[in-house]
Amino acid sequence: MLPENIEYIIFDMDGTLLDSLSVWADSDCEFITGLGREYDPSHSKAMKAMHFDSACEYLVREFSLPFSPEETGRRILEIVEERYLNAVPLKDGAEEFIKSAAGRGIKMCVATSNRKKLAEDALKAKGILENMGFVITSDEVGCGKESPEIFLKAAEKLGGEPSRTAVFEDSLHAVISAEKAGFYVVGMFDKTYAEEFDSIRKHADIAIKSFKELLK
Repeated sequence: MLPENIEYIIFDMDGTLLDSLSVWADSDCEFITGLGREYDPSHSKAMKAMHFDSACEYLVREFSLPFSPEETGRRILEIVEERYLNAVPLKDGAEEFIKSAAGRGIKMCVATSNRKKLAEDALKAKGILENMGFVITSDEVGCGKESPEIFLKAAEKLGGEPSRTAVFEDSLHAVISAEKAGFYVVGMFDKTYAEEFDSIRKHADIAIKSFKELLK
């Protein structure tokens, strides 16, 4: 379990609570191949660091699509939403850990770079939204997780100081941001960022491959 002084938790969603990091690439692939085009991993790699709107512009340009970027985005989001609601599982032990933390009176929230409605719908579908005080997004804060701002805003809204707040993250840049801001950092393994896990271990207070490790 977490240290006794931890009274608040800020969870990342994709790759931390949900095994969902492949959803966007898989949805892009399904959309493009459904139009009779060939899609390969290089396209996913090219879009990895792009904002969603920029990625849609890339797809329209790269595949000479007969749709606007806005229409392309709408069609992809339909596929993404269906996968989040019906196909994406919780990470191993997540539900049990959240119930245990709630039982200890720990206040929790989600800080995500995903879209707010999609995040809330996905968490509700998995039965854990009710345990989260709120969902805060990078769009609301105005910057990504290369800055600790989203974690600081979330902690302020929870009512806790960083030293009494745990941040659960699976990506190295977010782990480093939370570390620098003074949070207790839990690094979560995800296969998408497997090559970063050794570095995550160095910057996180603890690093885990399953929530079940915190229930022992």
